[in-house]
Amino acid sequence: MKYLIALSILMTTPAFASNTNLADVKEGKLQAVESMWLQDLEKGLNPKQQKAMALISLVATKMNNASDENRREEAEYAHVGFTARFQDIREERAELANKEIKLDYAGIQNYSKRLDSLIGDLQSFLK
Repeated sequence: MKYLIALSILMTTPAFASNTNLADVKEGKLQAVESMWLQDLEKGLNPKQQKAMALISLVATKMNNASDENRREEAEYAHVGFTARFQDIREERAELANKEIKLDYAGIQNYSKRLDSLIGDLQSFLK
């Protein structure tokens, strides 16, 4: 987003407008700005993955520290489910990276929503 703002400010300056061809800006520079913006969005997924891993670790700790057998089984079941959901998300991203497929905006939003949902579920379980 910051790249789009910077480009719009840059395009409004007289020196930029007089020295560049508008077609060049539309073709190359906007694609470059969009590519950088998507890369920044994709990098934003990494902290969410780390948070999900930390919360899954807390579920494992809860499972190991449970004094009641029923609570232990419940925590174990939740841990397996959360881990499977997390692995599914992570493996899909890794598979796309191996194929060198760049995520588009919709793909990044999809992963972000899935991670947010997982984090929300983990937090609800831990309360």
